Amino acid sequence: MFTRTYGKLYMQNSEVFQDLFTELKRYYTGGNVNLEEMLNDFWSRLLERMFQLLNSQYHFTDDYLECVSKYTDQLKPFGDVPRKLKAQVTRAFIAARTFVQGLMVGPGGCQQGRQVLKKAQES
Repeated sequence: MFTRTYGKLYMQNSEVFQDLFTELKRYYTGGNVNLEEMLNDFWSRLLERMFQLLNSQYHFTDDYLECVSKYTDQLKPFGDVPRKLKAQVTRAFIAARTFVQGLMVGPGGCQQGRQVLKKAQES
């Protein structure tokens, strides 16, 4: 979908999004990921990429791009989207993580329940 919509631009910068999705998957499968920090990093990386693409006639040092990222909160280049998305993603992924962990624990709990029920019926 992204490739069809954004074409070459997406393909050249896809690792920013792939890294985001990898970290989200790592979080909901039980990895030690700080969602807020991870999302902040995503928006900083996205800003750096977009800044470079929009100003492609210039070459920027890593220090300069890091400086641009430091002022993201004051400049709000993406408006209120990062704050809103952070709240929605955090809420959704906390629920997803809990659900996935429940699915992983579920079979063992069912087996123990069956054993208890079987013993109760035998008594």
